[in-house]
Amino acid sequence: MIKPFDRAWLFLSVLLALVVLASIDVYWLLTDGPITPPEVIFAGIVAVGGTVIGLLALHYWRQRRTVSASARLAAIVQWCDDAVIGLSMDGVIDSWNPSAERIFGYRAEEIIGRHGSLLLPEDEPERAMGLLPRIADGEVLLNQESSYVRKDGRLIEMSASVSPVKDRTGTVVGVAVVGRDITEQATEHRMLAEQRQRLSRIIETAGDALVSMDSDGAITEWNTAAQRTFGWPAAQVIGRPLRDVLIQPQDRAAHDAGFARLLRTRVPTLATGDPIRVVARHRDGRDVPVEMKLWITEHNGRMEANAFLRDITAQQQMEAERSRYEARLAHMATHDTLTDLPNRALLMDRLTMALNRTRRTGRTVTLLYLDLDRFKEVNDTFGHAIGDALLTTVASRLRQCVRPSDTVARLGGDEFVILCDDQAKPEDVTTIVSRLTSAVCRPISLPSAVLVPELSVGHANSGDHPTADELLGAADAAMYAHKRSRRPGVLVTDG
Repeated sequence: MIKPFDRAWLFLSVLLALVVLASIDVYWLLTDGPITPPEVIFAGIVAVGGTVIGLLALHYWRQRRTVSASARLAAIVQWCDDAVIGLSMDGVIDSWNPSAERIFGYRAEEIIGRHGSLLLPEDEPERAMGLLPRIADGEVLLNQESSYVRKDGRLIEMSASVSPVKDRTGTVVGVAVVGRDITEQATEHRMLAEQRQRLSRIIETAGDALVSMDSDGAITEWNTAAQRTFGWPAAQVIGRPLRDVLIQPQDRAAHDAGFARLLRTRVPTLATGDPIRVVARHRDGRDVPVEMKLWITEHNGRMEANAFLRDITAQQQMEAERSRYEARLAHMATHDTLTDLPNRALLMDRLTMALNRTRRTGRTVTLLYLDLDRFKEVNDTFGHAIGDALLTTVASRLRQCVRPSDTVARLGGDEFVILCDDQAKPEDVTTIVSRLTSAVCRPISLPSAVLVPELSVGHANSGDHPTADELLGAADAAMYAHKRSRRPGVLVTDG
């Protein structure tokens, strides 16, 4: 539809065409020319009118296109999720879209005409004033992250782009601000940054060494505990191959094979969930036993191996000491503290097992029961120290007279028992007793006296006594029978 202005313009154009044609006709009359035929006048009018109408149609089409583009732009601003705010060059808000209303809480009618510093924190009102001169110079500021204030006073974080608005002559006449609420993302980023800082502090103050290496085998992380444990400062190891820093030369081939397998499978063979013990290398070349906890991570698509390493040198020393102590306790529980011979408990255990074997093999077990004659006189005359020296000497001589498979035990006082396991012939006992007596009953030179010990010996064989207690009792009875049948010689002589 042609507007009134366009209709008036068309009328004037046609009128102008008629005036032009009439002037031509008057000119021809004055020069005795022929009168212009009506069809020529009509054709001129049509030609001029068509041109004018075409020009008017072009003007109308351009105007409609401009109106359509403006409407489309207005719709984009209207439905944009970002706040779109227009300001004058003195900072007064002159446009405010629905997203700005949603983000800031102000309706358009209560914010338009007010200064933009209303949206800034109280301690930053000069921020907007500082930007306006830069915008006036034509500068465009993209993705400026900062804090703003909602109507309810709550601070929000926004990423805003600020650009100048120019007229047809290129003069900056206003400011356009497009802002996106990033409060949630900023909070998450802040929390993540705090977590990173907290984790970094924990890692640096941890008692265990943290060592990481990338897929090329180079060290990427080395905390203070690692420096303390292995002697290398971080500045001298970051970027170096871990194999050259922590692995002993003889172990590097195994390390390389394991690392190649790790790159191939992405599964560490040592990542069982439980700490494992390995030996690392100190800067000075010595071994450092460590307990290691290993895990795998990926960063930007690249594999990274991480390990906590705890120096267990002191722990291993304590464990070794504890093992020795426990072994000593176990030994003391089964051995005589004076002579270090097996005691009654260990003797009975070995005797029971020997008797069980005889039931399968048919072999014979012989038990010898020995008693030192007149031992009480030694203690009464020379004291218990000399008596103890006598017992230890007798125990040593008995141990030297038997086979490694036999057991020499002390039951207490001056009583000893010898378990001859797997005895082939019971009649060999006489030979064994003779050998024992010859070895034991030799003079013993002590600081206070020369002692000549004598033995009362009894024995029993397993064939007649099927249990350990019965066999021990029979040997004991045989020993006392031997003691009663003989007159003990002189045990003590002057030293």
